[in-house]
Amino acid sequence: MKNNFLSPNSVTGFLSVILGFTIIYLLPTQLEKPVLIFGQSSAEIDPELFPSFVAILLIIFGLYTILFDRKSLTFNSWPQFTKEKLKNIFITILSLIFFSIIFEKLGFVISSFLLIFFLGYYLGNVKIFPLSLISIIFPLSVFSLFVNIMHVFLPAFPYFEFRIGNFLIM
Repeated sequence: MKNNFLSPNSVTGFLSVILGFTIIYLLPTQLEKPVLIFGQSSAEIDPELFPSFVAILLIIFGLYTILFDRKSLTFNSWPQFTKEKLKNIFITILSLIFFSIIFEKLGFVISSFLLIFFLGYYLGNVKIFPLSLISIIFPLSVFSLFVNIMHVFLPAFPYFEFRIGNFLIM
């Protein structure tokens, strides 16, 4: 087995470390500060907490990959890109760009449903009913978790709110 420093895992680890440090560097300028009400922050959680946590994890896992990839017993070679794979990558990137455009207009739940359903249908040979179920349940679960438990507000559907008691569903 040839020991090559530029293996896919090494490059991915290096890019992960670079991305983590870039997030930490850009974080103070990219976040809005919470509104102060009577001198107190209106947010229960510091807005920098989750992005900082993700950036630190990117750095840790990237360094781990860089340091211990040379001792890996499995050989990982560069993938062979076919026209079909490149088309799938291009469609996925276009879908994510479209998702980011409609995210604020349609809200988290509906735009996530459209993204999951489209990519699941396009990339996989799956049945419509289980795909529809996952496309509906997953965004609703994530939205409920973020809004009701962690108090991190995601854009809901702008013209409709559905509440059960104190819990915001959509």
